[in-house]
Amino acid sequence: MRLVWLVIMLGGMMGVAHAQSATAALQNCLPPKEMQEAVASKGVVAPALAVMTARRQVPNADVVRANLCRGGDALVYVIMALQKDGRIVQVTIDGPTGRVKSVH
Repeated sequence: MRLVWLVIMLGGMMGVAHAQSATAALQNCLPPKEMQEAVASKGVVAPALAVMTARRQVPNADVVRANLCRGGDALVYVIMALQKDGRIVQVTIDGPTGRVKSVH
């Protein structure tokens, strides 16, 4: 719960528009059990691989949240990273391939 408040507070510092886009991206996320089932069925890459890919995109940032969400007809990892200057960066990783889709 504290993590949600941290993201909301930091989103307020970055601007309301960016905070709303981050919140929209986290809608339709899978609960932990469904996430485990998706990984076990080899439908998506392991969460650790998605997090490592996001860390390469945002060096020197701390990953504060990683979710597997429905993005259209595919599953995507939505990873939030906190940079040293206080900005939140959202990295979207394609679930089946593990490739970066976007960095905001």
